[in-house]
This record gives sequence, C-alpha cells and structure tokens, in this order.
Amino acid sequence: MPKWLPVTLLLLLGPISLASCTEPLPEPTPPLPPIISRTEWAAREPDHAAREETGFYDPISNPGGWRVYDQPLAAVLHTLVIHHSALPVADGPLEIQALHMENKGYADIGYHFLIDATGQIFEGRPLDVRGAHTGGFNTGLIGVVLLGNFEERQPAEAQMDSLRTLTIYLRDSYQLTHLAGHRDFQPGETVCPGAFLAPLLPPLAAEMGLIFGTGGYTRP
Repeated sequence: MPKWLPVTLLLLLGPISLASCTEPLPEPTPPLPPIISRTEWAAREPDHAAREETGFYDPISNPGGWRVYDQPLAAVLHTLVIHHSALPVADGPLEIQALHMENKGYADIGYHFLIDATGQIFEGRPLDVRGAHTGGFNTGLIGVVLLGNFEERQPAEAQMDSLRTLTIYLRDSYQLTHLAGHRDFQPGETVCPGAFLAPLLPPLAAEMGLIFGTGGYTRP
C-alpha cells in the first residue's frame, strides 16, 4: 500500500466526520402523559343534532356548528384555558358530558381534557375539534377542567402536578404561547376557575414560559 494513502483518506474523511458532528440534533418530542381515553371512560358519541351546536361548521351558514380544524393544530391552537367544574369532586367525565349534552345542548363534552383529584387525566372532546367551554372565544383555545369547586377549596396537589405535565406536553407539541383562566376571557360573567385556583395560574404560566392572559386570541 502506498505510504500516502492513509494521509489522503484522513484528509478526505476528516471534514466529513467533523461536519456530521456539527449537525443539530432533532428537537425531542415531549412525552405524552398517561391519559384515560374516551373509550375507557365510556364516552357517548357526539350528537350533531344538538340544539346549541347543530350540524357541522360553515363560516357563513353555520358558524356555531361542530368545527373540525382544517389546518395543522400548531397553526390554530395558541392558548390553554383553565376551568374548574364547580361540581362535587366525585362528578367525573360521564357526569360532565351528560350535563353538557343534555342541559347545555352541546354536541359533546365541551372540554378537551379533564383532571380529577387524584391527578388522572381524561380525554375529552378531540383536540382537533373546537371546544365549547369559553363562550364566544373557543376557536384556538384548549379547554382543561380540574374537577371540583375551587371557590370552596384548593385544588389537590396531584391535580396541579398533572396540569403541569399536560401543559408541558401541549405547549411543546403545538407551540402554545398563552395560558389563562376562564374568567380572564369573560370578566364579570364567571368566577371560573374559582378563587382558590385562579391565583395559581399566573405563576404557572411563568413557570411554563407562557404569557398569562388573553392576548393570544384573535377573533376569527
């Protein structure tokens, strides 16, 4: 073998090896927290004849209908809105779905996620469907409800821990920019998410690197 061959190979391979070391690593996908699916909690199918959410969305003829987003979710979703159920803590997704469909006339449960007092996270309305939880502002919002009445008591530590985990996942998966409470969108109309939960949200937003408030919303 000629003496110059190893040197030549080193010169040829060296830059290639160095270049490969400088390539940026792909962004890690945030872990999906454990979520109890609609099938597992025996959710009803949506009712598209519901009186307050009849039929399917059309921007002209039926703006209040069931709206499935037709864009990538990262281009639509911007704000996480936190609610309390204002019900006994034992009332879970089945009870809330019944309340929303039978009393309020929605096509399905209005929230996208529910968190109970033990920290269990339940799948609500599909994330690619506009919610029914913050009247007049639902487009682009993700609705998360913590089960219980936080006008009366503090949320459980397990609920807040799961809310953090879920927020990280949603923030990183969909490039969310804002976090707010329900009452921030409808001041004077509701006390949701309650006097004990509402003050926890601005520091949570700061911890998550999100802007607190309604500034991410643009009326469609």
